[in-house]
Amino acid sequence: MISMFLHLLVLAYGTVTFAGSLNWAPVSFMVVWGYLTLLILVHWLPDYVDAEVEAVRIPSFIKTQEIFQWAIVLWILLLQAGTDPATLSLPALVERLPQTLPMLVSLTLYIALAKPAFFEFYRLFKPVLDLRQTASDFFRARMTVPILFFPPIMLWMLIEDLSSGGIKPLTEIRLMAAAPLFFVLLYLMAPKLFNLAWRAEDNDDPELDDMLKRLSEKAESRVAGVKIWNTFNEPVPNAAVAGLLPRYRFVYITRYLLGMFTPPQVEGVVAHELAHLRLGHVTSYMFYSLNLILVSIALKLSLLLYYPQYYPDSTIYTAIELLLFLAVFSVTFTALARHCEFQADAFASEITSPDIFASTLETLNSIILPPPSIIPNWLLTHPQIQDRIARVRNNERHKIVDLKRHASRLRFSMLASGLVLLLLTAIPASGVNKISGYHEAVKAGNGTLAGELHRSLPDWLKTHPLVLQETGKMAVNSQRWVLAAALAAEAEWNLRLLDGSQVFHHPGSPEVTFDFEIVKFVLKSLDLW
Repeated sequence: MISMFLHLLVLAYGTVTFAGSLNWAPVSFMVVWGYLTLLILVHWLPDYVDAEVEAVRIPSFIKTQEIFQWAIVLWILLLQAGTDPATLSLPALVERLPQTLPMLVSLTLYIALAKPAFFEFYRLFKPVLDLRQTASDFFRARMTVPILFFPPIMLWMLIEDLSSGGIKPLTEIRLMAAAPLFFVLLYLMAPKLFNLAWRAEDNDDPELDDMLKRLSEKAESRVAGVKIWNTFNEPVPNAAVAGLLPRYRFVYITRYLLGMFTPPQVEGVVAHELAHLRLGHVTSYMFYSLNLILVSIALKLSLLLYYPQYYPDSTIYTAIELLLFLAVFSVTFTALARHCEFQADAFASEITSPDIFASTLETLNSIILPPPSIIPNWLLTHPQIQDRIARVRNNERHKIVDLKRHASRLRFSMLASGLVLLLLTAIPASGVNKISGYHEAVKAGNGTLAGELHRSLPDWLKTHPLVLQETGKMAVNSQRWVLAAALAAEAEWNLRLLDGSQVFHHPGSPEVTFDFEIVKFVLKSLDLW
């Protein structure tokens, strides 16, 4: 389910969005936050667990874990908003790594707070856990998802930080070019990441290897082998596939699944995972990710260029943007994932048999907990198992060639959409790039080049707030105070008083003195002097 990652996604982008947004008495805020944290971890949580254990009450495992995960994320974001610990302790380094360093602080806090809390939860849920599972196993199992999530997100933030320079929207253009390479690299490195998160081991069962080889030939999906997925003594019947290149592509299966399913049912599970490969679902997910990034960049650049007054440059706007992104991502990605799951089920039914695969799903349904009722079906990455069983048993057979054709059309449509989005993004990107070039010339103090670039801008772009801002800097540098005030008025209130191109004409000395007096009057009238 996407809910496994959603709280971490909020932590990552919430850290970047809200760090230092309150910033009221930061040192005092940090002290109070630390005191309350110790109070919760040392007194309140152990007392709560003791009371539940004595009363022989065991709350819902999934619900309790969800509440805790969101509580710790919101608690960390509260600290980031109130103090921004990274900037408070290392301001010079934060200027170079404005996202990576605060995120590193949030990651450290997440682990530091989660460890003692999960050890308490281990005491609470011990009666229903596997007898072989230790407290360390319980904590390590909880860290599997963060290990999968944080390295890619930290790497992307580092890329964003290193790409920064000039006006912020130019960074968006640079990242647009880097995104495809990043996602290809991410999918190539996925097996390494899975091996780390799951402590996957090589398979030592020759019969399982033979079965995989036979099915992979039947599905026309080459894989390097099987990896045994370590669940740290938790009853997790799961399987997955990872890797773009056949030489480094593996099917991952948990030991619990191998112990609970019959050999034909294990074949059904493996066939389902191979179906994801053969139908190109990994590529579809990659195209989806790129398209979502392109949509986000196109909207940002278009807002900046054509509707700068609505550009999300404040905490409130950025928070709204974050919520909209999460909403669109949650709804669209889960819809794509459910579609791919149904297609993989149909493919697996064909290369095994509908009866075998349906029995596989029925066994799975009997040993796993259903998703929390509070989560609607349209937010699930996997359809309800009853719906999957009904489709396998009742639907008409799907020819493999038809399934492959449908998957190819899906990938082609996503690729075509990406190309259209790329073309649409190039239009505002061109205008933003011109503004950025002008910004760099002004920043370098090259008045000749700045003048040439200003004259080359179309008339409508010369009145853009960012262009007016840069032109105003030139006016201040040349002590054209009247012109600077006029440009400020135009940028802030859209009130055109003078032609901004006058800044590139050499002023006379009497005008400087006169302009300074006028600026003094303007500043005093605005209570700024």
